[in-house]
Formats: sequence, structure tokens, C-alpha cells
Amino acid sequence: MEYFKKIIKESIIIVIISSLMGIFSGTLLSINVEILYTIPIILLILPSLNSLIGDMATILISRLTTHLYIGTIPPKIQTSERLRKDFLGLLVTILLSLVFLIILGYGIGIITGIEIISPFLITFIITITILLLFGVMFVFLFISSIFLFKRGKDPNNFLIPAVTSLADFLTPFFLILFIIIFI
Repeated sequence: MEYFKKIIKESIIIVIISSLMGIFSGTLLSINVEILYTIPIILLILPSLNSLIGDMATILISRLTTHLYIGTIPPKIQTSERLRKDFLGLLVTILLSLVFLIILGYGIGIITGIEIISPFLITFIITITILLLFGVMFVFLFISSIFLFKRGKDPNNFLIPAVTSLADFLTPFFLILFIIIFI
């Protein structure tokens, strides 16, 4: 019962913050709906992009927390061979997933007759967005995991809900920003 209370105590605040981030994400999307409608392929694959970056971040948090608890990485902000391997493994996974997602998105777009504007530029924007988010999330989650672990908190309870809602906000934010910049 004590462990249950600890999970509730550690998770309730972050769940409320995550809900607020969801409101900000929805507001961002509704304010920029015209931009998104100009490039329908983005609307088609946006949910998958959110899921992709959120899933990768969740895997990363789980791996970092496990490494911290079993001692394969020290609770210090420093690079290690284990951290490099995790970074490269997740980077390759996210790139392969992104290639598959883009091919699938364009395939569905062609089949359904969705207008495809500047496919190479859109692919570039999607790729830059995901790589930027992956890099930022990796650094943020590594530092946050160390910080929480040193304070005796379980990083999973705080970071998993936070990072999924943060990814749901940042993915469309960067996509819209890069569309405005490049198109």
C-alpha cells in the first residue's frame, strides 16, 4: 500500500501538468489549422509522428531508469559507452521508423488522392523535426533522469507522462515552425 501511495503522490502533479500541456497542444493546432490544411500529408502523418517521438522517449526513459537502478551508468551527467549505444540504437530505430512512416504516408496519400506538395521538402521538414526532437529529448531526459534519481524519485513516474505530452506539443510546434520557415 505504501508503494501505491508513493506512485500516486509522485504522479498526480505531473498528470495535471500533462493535461495542461494537452490543452496547449490543441490550441497550437487549432490556431495553425490553415497552415496544416495547406499541406494535407502533414495532417495524415502527424498522429504517427507524435506517437513515434513519444514512444522513443518512453523507451529511453525506461532504459535510463533501469541503467541507473542496476548501476550500468553512474548518476552523473557524463557520457558513457552504454549511453552512446542506447543513443545510436534508438537513433537507428527512429530513422528506420521514420522512413517507413514517410513511405506509408505518401503511399496512403497517393491512394486516397491527397495532394502532395513538394515531397522532398516535406520529407526534409519531417526528418529535421524528428531528429531535432530526438536530440533535445535525449539530453533533457538524461539530465532529468539523473536529477530525479539523485533525489530518490522514480524517473518513470515523472518523465513518462511529461514527455508524452511534451512530444505532443513540440512535434506540431516544430513542424509548423519549419513549414513557415521553409515553405
